[in-house]
Amino acid sequence: MAFQVKKELFKSFKTTSIFLLILLGFWCFSQQETLVERFYSNKLFPAFAIIGQTLGAWIPFDLGDCFYGVCILFLLAAFIVLIFLAFKRKYRRAGKLLLHLVNAGLLIAIAFYLFWGLNYFRVPLERRIGLTTTVKEPCELLETTVLCIDKANAYRARLSKQDLQQSNQEIFDQAQDLLSNNTFLASYLFVFHPKVKEPLTNFHVNYTMVAGYFNPFTQEAQVNTAMPTLAKPFTACHELSHQAGIGFEDEANLIGFILCASSDNKLFNYSAYYHALFMLLNQVFLEDRQSYQNLLAQLSPAVRQDAEQENAYWQQFEGIVNHASSKFYNEYLQLNNQPEGLKRYNRMTKLLIAWLKDHPISEVR
Repeated sequence: MAFQVKKELFKSFKTTSIFLLILLGFWCFSQQETLVERFYSNKLFPAFAIIGQTLGAWIPFDLGDCFYGVCILFLLAAFIVLIFLAFKRKYRRAGKLLLHLVNAGLLIAIAFYLFWGLNYFRVPLERRIGLTTTVKEPCELLETTVLCIDKANAYRARLSKQDLQQSNQEIFDQAQDLLSNNTFLASYLFVFHPKVKEPLTNFHVNYTMVAGYFNPFTQEAQVNTAMPTLAKPFTACHELSHQAGIGFEDEANLIGFILCASSDNKLFNYSAYYHALFMLLNQVFLEDRQSYQNLLAQLSPAVRQDAEQENAYWQQFEGIVNHASSKFYNEYLQLNNQPEGLKRYNRMTKLLIAWLKDHPISEVR
């Protein structure tokens, strides 16, 4: 019996070694962004995206949430069994189970990078588009912020009650159509069958204070449908950009802005400039407190009220769960080629300033 356990442990160690070598190979490959762009993002990833998006369109519910749920239940069961084996002093069996868990974790990591995760290491979108992100003058930030404030104020004034009562499915359909029909972005994204879904429940999404998320294993984009309506268009477009192969969060924000701003739907237009102006204001706050106060005073009462209502919505879920999930996600981003962590989202300000220099926005429709 003891010999059999030792033999099984040896096999598990051998599997662990193989998995670690595969991950090492992925890491070495990820250091060559041009190779990642050419062979992974443009060849291998699209194959997995086609499979996942086809299944996502066919299965009406959120398959990714089911996968995560099963993983959590499995881990809880394994943890209970480990405690039981340790209590019974069956250390070899406990070690065998622990090694199986390690191998399962390594296999999931391999699947993550194979199905989607290597997109974190592709050539940055700003270089592929040809954006110059160096902000030469401080006034560029202030000018762009003023422009977005004016646009947000104007679009908010044009929103009707019906605009703010658009259903989740109407918003999702519009976001999907925007991505499918954008001719400029078509050269930089892999667009096959864009699809936005609702989570199985918004409970866990709210308490982690997440507006939306993308599941790399099932290629599904999800949007928190319980949050204020004005946040849904931008979030839907942001998550769809991940589905189309964009890894960096600032680039997903820029694509969310481009898609929403190009829409004929006033709610989408407002959502674009509403999110952009607050990202810009955050940067102004860090650089010039007096200018921040002056710019804040330029927000229309309606825009200010929207911001207060959105903040009030999220504050009710503030707590230990949110802080723990934020710390975990910050570490996750840093591990995946984004050393700024959660601050990477706000780097969109540089991309936006560069984008608006080359692509002046049209008048409010």
